[in-house]
Amino acid sequence: MPRHNRPVIFIVDDIKAEMDLFAQILREDYALLMAMNVLHVFDVAVREQPDLILLNADLPEMKSCELCKKIRDSDSTSHIPVIFITASRSPKDELHWFESGAMDFIRRPLSPPMVLRRIASVLIQKEQSERLAGLSEKLGRYLSPQVYESIFYGKHDPLIGAKRKKLTIFFSDIVSFTSTTERMEPEDMTILLNNYLDRMSSIAIKHGGTIDKFIGDAVLIFFGDPVSQGYKEDAVSCVNMAIEMRDALKEMQQQWFDLGISSPFKVRMGINTGFCTVGNFGSKQLMDYTIIGGQVNVAARLEQNAPPDQILISHETWALVKDDFRCLGRAPIHVKGVPHSIRTYQVIGKAGDVKQELPGSLGEMVWPAKTISIDSKVSDALLNLRDSGEWSCLVVLDGLSPVGVITKWRMEEIVRMETDKALFMNCSVTVIMDKELLVLSAESDLAKAAKTALSREGTYTFDPLAVTRDGEFLGLVSVRCLMQTIINPAL
Repeated sequence: MPRHNRPVIFIVDDIKAEMDLFAQILREDYALLMAMNVLHVFDVAVREQPDLILLNADLPEMKSCELCKKIRDSDSTSHIPVIFITASRSPKDELHWFESGAMDFIRRPLSPPMVLRRIASVLIQKEQSERLAGLSEKLGRYLSPQVYESIFYGKHDPLIGAKRKKLTIFFSDIVSFTSTTERMEPEDMTILLNNYLDRMSSIAIKHGGTIDKFIGDAVLIFFGDPVSQGYKEDAVSCVNMAIEMRDALKEMQQQWFDLGISSPFKVRMGINTGFCTVGNFGSKQLMDYTIIGGQVNVAARLEQNAPPDQILISHETWALVKDDFRCLGRAPIHVKGVPHSIRTYQVIGKAGDVKQELPGSLGEMVWPAKTISIDSKVSDALLNLRDSGEWSCLVVLDGLSPVGVITKWRMEEIVRMETDKALFMNCSVTVIMDKELLVLSAESDLAKAAKTALSREGTYTFDPLAVTRDGEFLGLVSVRCLMQTIINPAL
């Protein structure tokens, strides 16, 4: 029988007659490795990965217990069971050997039936243990690591029930996921989405977040249960996670663009801190460890109101993290079921290493705007602007750079004039795009930017300015607000 189809047993014994007897008993059913001393036994075990080691308990060169403990404690060999060969019947010796990691003993004088039975029993235990470990690993992929550990290590009982706890909740969502992927092949979309979710999950686990669930392209993560470092520390960890996700997304967007995907994913992120109900919800047959409550809804609304590739946080979160991160106050939002408006802040970066805008530069006045890819259709632009205000607009991006703007009033005016609307809806957005968009760098001086804007003639004079950094679109600046800032800087 070929060796690779049979379990491999590594026999370590300095008694030649005993080695010969083991070979006679085992060679029909097992592949054998043999060593007469222990000088290189550990290295051989690492390299050959035997299924079982038979070890003479009385080897002279090195104490057998020390070798057994080394095998047990090493990640590369801990799964290999060890059986001691011994003539001792001392309970003290047995206890010492078990403590060193031995799984069983074979007594001298050797009895062939007993040798075969002991070895078979240990190999069955090893197989069952590996099967359970594999099953446990597979089941663990359906749970957040914190929840998995709390259940499998007995810290948490899988029973129906919940508790109130102050958590920091994170929501993220891919902007216009359906319209971005509807023209992609399902296989390409699946690879792209799983690649994105895998990267985001790795970052969440790194920062200690509990991954609640994936809702299509959306991700729900919370900090503070089943393990909490404290309210402030949980909130700081959550924002650190979001910043790393944002940075990783920029790398991925460039990779996707280089692979030929002209409309890479953009992601909105929202973070809120407050008391939620957390625990097991469902039935005795099927449970979901999740969070519910009004504060979860607030986090979801923050995400929906965040600019693409930006992080919007609530005042409650900001109060906990304001010393660690630079944040800019943004417009309050109104959430259904909450009687008051929610104060919001946009996370710019960490307090110590954020690239500060130059005093008096355009970067200080940027407000993110909706964007659309240059290869999109007119129908996509209509959907993006359908529920927005009269003066709303879309900035058209070629990759990451702005090349034009679509204003809602101009788009609706053109649509009204078209006779074959069905054909027109399938046209590229370039047919309704205003190519006179003025693009300036974030480092541009305010006075010079205003002078450049006012030098434009006619209807373009007060059109918004597109602001970029290193060629990447940051957002828009209103010329009217720019003029007001120059005339009265105190406002």
